[in-house]
Amino acid sequence: MFKKVYIDRKILWELAKNDCKARFSGSLLGAVWTILQPLVNMLVIWLVFQVGFKSSNLADNVPFIVWYMPAFLIWNFFSEATSQGTNSLIEYSYLVKKVNFNVEIIPAIKVVSAAIIHLVFLVFIVFVNFCYGIMPSLYYLQAFYYFFCAFMLALSLSWLFGALTPFATDIANLVAIIIQVGFWITPIFWDPSNMTNISTMLLKLNPMYYVCMGYRDSFIYNRMFYEYPELTVYFWAIVVINLIIGTRLFKKSRPHFDDVL
Repeated sequence: MFKKVYIDRKILWELAKNDCKARFSGSLLGAVWTILQPLVNMLVIWLVFQVGFKSSNLADNVPFIVWYMPAFLIWNFFSEATSQGTNSLIEYSYLVKKVNFNVEIIPAIKVVSAAIIHLVFLVFIVFVNFCYGIMPSLYYLQAFYYFFCAFMLALSLSWLFGALTPFATDIANLVAIIIQVGFWITPIFWDPSNMTNISTMLLKLNPMYYVCMGYRDSFIYNRMFYEYPELTVYFWAIVVINLIIGTRLFKKSRPHFDDVL
């Protein structure tokens, strides 16, 4: 699967760029909507919690928007990439029917497309932190590692769910519900340091806990990923298992895609 993606990497890149442009091609602002929607969400959160409730992260006296933004934006990338990747074969059904086209890269198109947008938001995080007097540091570079973690998790799930969706379109609705619930069981609004040990332990079962907290460690707390060896091993074990199941299921389902699409 990865070999085929590497071979067609130029095609993948061009299709991913076109996917970014095509999402809002019929609207006046075009691709700006892909950036505007998350920004509006964060603006509302900022007005409600920081301006209205005068909230901050109580443990570290960090402005709420600075604390909230990194975890929210990496979750936004993951949820967008996974949900779009789940529906990718249906959306690109015309490519599935091409004889010499590597169908394996189709879910990756959506993940790479979401990644392009997220890289813009990384610059925005640095800008907002600077406005609040938080100077850039070498720890910021660690965010690329956690971004890669989220990328691989989204890709593995896109292959897994993407292979099932053509046979049962309810899978896409199920994934949407899981993502919606996942938002509230990921430490985006919650601060694990203010929770009980049992609650924190349950949160850690969610692999995106590792990524969201890692983004905060990179942009706020200046902690390295190797300080959490158990979480690192657990996260990558989940990714590897998903990749094994997802790639094998995709290969077995590949000959039947033409019939159902």
